[in-house]
Amino acid sequence: GEIIAGAGVFMEPQQRQVGIVFQDYALFPHKTVWENITFGLFRLSRDIASEKARNIISLSGLEGLEKRYPHQLSGGQKQRVALARAMAPEPRIILFDEPFSNIDSLRKNQMRDDIRDIIRKTGSTAIFVTHDTKDVLAMADKVAVIKNGRSLQTGKPEDVYNFPANSYVADFFGKTNIIKARVTREGFETPMGLIKADNIPATPEQEVVLSIRPEQFHILPQDNECLCGSIVKERFLGEYKELTCKVETPEGIKTEIIIYASPHHVCNGQKCYFKPKDGRINILGSE
Repeated sequence: GEIIAGAGVFMEPQQRQVGIVFQDYALFPHKTVWENITFGLFRLSRDIASEKARNIISLSGLEGLEKRYPHQLSGGQKQRVALARAMAPEPRIILFDEPFSNIDSLRKNQMRDDIRDIIRKTGSTAIFVTHDTKDVLAMADKVAVIKNGRSLQTGKPEDVYNFPANSYVADFFGKTNIIKARVTREGFETPMGLIKADNIPATPEQEVVLSIRPEQFHILPQDNECLCGSIVKERFLGEYKELTCKVETPEGIKTEIIIYASPHHVCNGQKCYFKPKDGRINILGSE
């Protein structure tokens, strides 16, 4: 059940034992690293406060920086000081407000790992607010996608990514192919042709909307179960190519599909035979 009355349900903000890491870190510019971190420990004795500060400084990798001021720190160091300051009083929960927005992508990857390690070592609970889906997928144990104050889907990162509840969630987590289809006994009848599938959680003749991510297609030699199209655009992205494949039915209906393929795969103008990987077709619900 849900507790609606009792001790700790209604509390003043300063009594809620919540730490927060702000988007711009909000470090005190006139205080040293040590003074910033011990700021929330003023009610403790000096010895206990110093012990807690030393522990969190060691955990955060800030040894040797205790006497520096914020303007003498790098962006990553400021981030760790802000986290250490929030965690020093041992809050029940820590809130992160877009904490990586001022960090370049190379350092951001390292900071994700560092912060996740620190949170796990301390056993803290953290709520991480971000619009960067890479942050979500790399750090979260559980994800909640919120739109206009309403939760659209919650779950493990891999489940929300691979099986989005609706088109908003599907688009939010990166490129996907949204395809209107009609359920048949063999699979899905789409503008591109028949996509064969088993164990469909829908009744025949039902109109549905599918989401298939670009990496969830196989590119294969020609066979009867493959869809066929022509590559009209390609983008080399290092580990893979992003292919735009135009499919045209005998009735003249044209559809474009985005597929991720090996960098050594097909090129512009070539025919492309493809089909979704097993279990990777997701039926979207309404918002």
